[in-house]
Amino acid sequence: MLKNVKTFHPEALIKSKEFRSFVENFESELLRGISTITVLSIIEEYPDEGIYGYQLLKDLERETNNLLVIEEGTLYPILRKMEREGILSSTKRKASGRLRRYYNLTEEGRKVLNHLQGFFAKVLEAISPLMEFQVKLPKESFIYCPNCANKIDLRDEGVKYCEVCGLYIEELKKR
Repeated sequence: MLKNVKTFHPEALIKSKEFRSFVENFESELLRGISTITVLSIIEEYPDEGIYGYQLLKDLERETNNLLVIEEGTLYPILRKMEREGILSSTKRKASGRLRRYYNLTEEGRKVLNHLQGFFAKVLEAISPLMEFQVKLPKESFIYCPNCANKIDLRDEGVKYCEVCGLYIEELKKR
């Protein structure tokens, strides 16, 4: 984000190479992890038909108000890596006369995404008192495993254990 910021005053902090370098590196590290969870979250929105790379980039820009922008040259290696790891599957289909690769979450990918979303939500909740923002996690539909932070869907009444760590969650569901 800072890479796109213009300098409007000669004494602005952004003019300092040390400041700019530190902040750009921090933003890059933070966004690297966030980009994985956001890419998986967008793919999850297309469970039946899947989504192709360019559409994923456009959805990501729209959903994040252009704050999280991933270059095509960065996205496709990420998608291929997640496919090799069994998190995504893909199929080639023709659309509008073009052959496109459509990506879907695998069952394993859905489990990974649930855990990442739970972990990320709990991290935000934990650090929010240190910052000037508030995080409110939905308690009606989900609980977050106190052992591993996995997001557990309460609408699935058959779930008795956290699928990530195996914690018995029946008592937690009653709270």
